Amino acid sequence: MNTASVPAGSPERGSLTKVVYILGRGRSGSTTLGQVLGAGNGFFYAGEIRYLWDPVLTHNTPCACGEQLSECPVWGKVLAELTHIDLDQIVRYQREVLRESNLVRLMRTRPDQAWPALAAFRDATDDLYSAIAKVTGCRVIVDSSKRPSHALVLRYAPSLAPYYVHLVRDPRASAYSWRNRQYSGGAGDQIRQRSSFDATLRWLLLNVSSELITYRTGRERLRRMRYEDFIAAPRDTIAELADWVGETLDESSFADERTVRVPVSHAIAGNPVRSRTGEVVLRDSGEWQRSQPSRDRLIATTVAAPVLHRYGYPFKP
Repeated sequence: MNTASVPAGSPERGSLTKVVYILGRGRSGSTTLGQVLGAGNGFFYAGEIRYLWDPVLTHNTPCACGEQLSECPVWGKVLAELTHIDLDQIVRYQREVLRESNLVRLMRTRPDQAWPALAAFRDATDDLYSAIAKVTGCRVIVDSSKRPSHALVLRYAPSLAPYYVHLVRDPRASAYSWRNRQYSGGAGDQIRQRSSFDATLRWLLLNVSSELITYRTGRERLRRMRYEDFIAAPRDTIAELADWVGETLDESSFADERTVRVPVSHAIAGNPVRSRTGEVVLRDSGEWQRSQPSRDRLIATTVAAPVLHRYGYPFKP
């Protein structure tokens, strides 16, 4: 094919598509980080791609732009590239491969080692990200799916070059959000609120699981980041991440050190802030520090105690 037909800014034919995959626990600022990265030229923030087949497509959940995916100017074209994939079948593969109880098996198995579901899901995943790159003309896809299982599948995809950002937020802030914030999930239903104990236990398990990815990817492809450090210096943080993946900061995406110009979003699933556009000032409101009950804070601190120091958080926030 004539390379002159490749959209401006798109990867060269035969090159790998870069994926910045955000690992960690929900309510840790992954949507905000994804939006800010995706505001730069050559970057596309796709939202939580692990939810595309199910529940986004199975429940006909709209894109952040407000359109149904089939009518969205981005996802409509992406899906047109994937008509060879049977939705019912790929959903079955997804549920088998990404099941949390299969994480250890996923870490030990390669797609060519007698796991047909993994091989098929790997191929569909490769086709999906390649279609996104083709339609958007972007060099880097930003995916805030967070789950370690999906991160491992990306490692096996032959057309992708994944970079993993392990995003960590103070467990007490995460617990406060899970207990007090409520919004619709990928299926359009309300995500259930969680107790401080339940939310922090999941925070602990998912962050420890995210660290296991290091043993399969190598440290050069994984970077740990605290949400508090990102929100304190967003422009500098994005510049460092862009350099890490071999790109440069798009100066036009920032109005000043902490104000980002967010374009129309086509992110799927995730926090409702994925729909915001225009100039967004990035700062931490500190609401959880003012409003969290002392009992909830004590529970979250106790459950997260084994790794608080590792992630740089004091016992008394």
